[in-house]
Amino acid sequence: MGGSAFSDLENPPVTPRMPTDVYEQAKASCHASLKELFVFVDTPVEGPAKADHGDIDILVADERRSTPRDAEDDITPTPLPTLHAKIREALGAEYHKTVHNTTNLAIPWPGSDGQKHIQVDVRICKNAEELNWYLFKHGHGDLWNLLGSTIRPFGLTVDEAALWIRIPEIEKFDRKKAKILLTRSPSAIPTFLGLSLEPFESNKSFPTVEALYTYVTTCKYFFVRPASEDDNADDAGLIGGEEGVKKLKSNDRQRMRQRVVYRNWIEEYIPSLREQGLHVRPDVSIQEMRAKVKEDAFAAFDVEAEWNKRLHEWRLQKNVEATKKLIKEIIPAEVENVHYRGCLLSGLKKIIMEDGDPTGFESISRPDFKDEDGLYNEEVIRRFVEEKLDEVGKVAWEVQLARSREAMQKKREKELLAEKDILVAEKAC
Repeated sequence: MGGSAFSDLENPPVTPRMPTDVYEQAKASCHASLKELFVFVDTPVEGPAKADHGDIDILVADERRSTPRDAEDDITPTPLPTLHAKIREALGAEYHKTVHNTTNLAIPWPGSDGQKHIQVDVRICKNAEELNWYLFKHGHGDLWNLLGSTIRPFGLTVDEAALWIRIPEIEKFDRKKAKILLTRSPSAIPTFLGLSLEPFESNKSFPTVEALYTYVTTCKYFFVRPASEDDNADDAGLIGGEEGVKKLKSNDRQRMRQRVVYRNWIEEYIPSLREQGLHVRPDVSIQEMRAKVKEDAFAAFDVEAEWNKRLHEWRLQKNVEATKKLIKEIIPAEVENVHYRGCLLSGLKKIIMEDGDPTGFESISRPDFKDEDGLYNEEVIRRFVEEKLDEVGKVAWEVQLARSREAMQKKREKELLAEKDILVAEKAC
């Protein structure tokens, strides 16, 4: 299948797959034309052993200007629609589609007299840094799909912006908040994973798919897991085979259908390593490896303080939520009066969870409900409620009555003031 960006058109251009010679010729021509418009123009390194190509992916950044960049009249970026139009004109596109910063183009196939076209996808990057990251992340075809399935179980994520480490206690509830930035450096990531930088520096494809697979296994965290019945779907990429496929998430299942290299990695290559006894480490658990990755990340990147701060804040938040629930649960069922029970609950929350002495409850002595980490101590709270339940209930009821009387008094004063205003108005008439 060739480029498919225009398949929804009533009369789409014919964009068949390109043999390598046509692909290289068209890519070089497009690069040359776009370098008249942009300082940086490049294409991600192709996956291994590709006999033909569906489209040409090109990244551009830093528009060339006719005036110096520090000139006062040249500080406003050219609008994206204008840049897209310049790209279409430069490449001689006969069909085009644009979504945000990416434009899909169909340019004439060399020597085809308009019967065939080549799909070219051009992405306008914000700067050279974004362009280089995109080259890194999307180079070598399925490389990061394979590496992603390898490192994901150990709390590492490589997305479209950076390498992150996830805090396990938080990711169960909020995967986004669990992520801590490790690095945005394309060279630092392979180094951290124990991988050679050569594939990224040589700008050459892996010679074979087998060579790509072998490279992934050199990741210092790579190992093959035995089949597992637990519910940890993240380790599917380390198990492979039928058992691994069963545990894949929906996006990975879709990737299996669309990406042959990834599918064969899961279905064939991982099981073959297990059968040969290669990279199998039955003595190592996911939890142990995750602890090792965390230790390595703290050593390689300055993130330990941020990890501890984020985790502490999360624990405080969850501890507060749990404590409110606890206080409600430990009031004895024998307290049936709804109004009294409400006063008691409100009073206990004020005494236990408000700083200082809450108004009206100054007479009730109380212990320190928090431990040295600032977390509420469940045992201390339970003991306090057992010992002070009646005393707190009595004071809470008196406080409620006092507030009710005060509210009624204010209401009466407001009514009297209104009546006075009416009398004044009547006299004035």
